[in-house]
Amino acid sequence: MITNWGKTRVALFLAGSTTTPPGYYMIGSGSGTVVSTQTELIYPADRQSITSVNGETSYKSKWIGDWNSIELSGLDPVNGFHFTEWGMCVDKADLTGSMWSRTAMPNAITFAGTTELRIQEVWEIY
Repeated sequence: MITNWGKTRVALFLAGSTTTPPGYYMIGSGSGTVVSTQTELIYPADRQSITSVNGETSYKSKWIGDWNSIELSGLDPVNGFHFTEWGMCVDKADLTGSMWSRTAMPNAITFAGTTELRIQEVWEIY
């Protein structure tokens, strides 16, 4: 879901503002319903620079973020990382920030050291 903060940034951009676009994906282990007023992940665990941005068509944009198996296994080496949420945020030096989007999954995916992760978000303007 695009958050209210993200919608505001898109509107500012369209009005000519020099707003900062999303620069990072964040992943976490929080749960619960996604609401548009959220500005952070519930339980952030890691952030990664967005790997690529692609204007697929004149009205779609796709963001991709990648984590390798070493990065994921380092998040929780004893129990494995229980991945349930992700979002895009601006360039921040910590695990907080103004989220452009947040997605939560009802069931966790556990990473135990051999799996990689790729997240893609496609936004369509209509």
